[in-house]
Amino acid sequence: MAEVKSAPCQVRSKTGNPCPRRAEVEILGVAFCGACAREQEAYFAIAELADEEAQDFRSEALAEALERMRRVRAGSTDLSLDADTVVLA
Repeated sequence: MAEVKSAPCQVRSKTGNPCPRRAEVEILGVAFCGACAREQEAYFAIAELADEEAQDFRSEALAEALERMRRVRAGSTDLSLDADTVVLA
């Protein structure tokens, strides 16, 4: 990820409800604020898990990732659910 200065977050930029925050990082050429970047990284991780799941038919790791994402969106402060501390099988 590259650091970005003084650019707006590009999430929903061409909609009536764009992200109002300033970009902090650039991922694949797109400027994201910190919150949107974390969410995008979660989507990338889920896509990778889904691809792995399709190959070996294990769904527990994908279910755990989806549950963590749901809790993040709900504003959970339970640090045990942090993506850096959970080990996926």
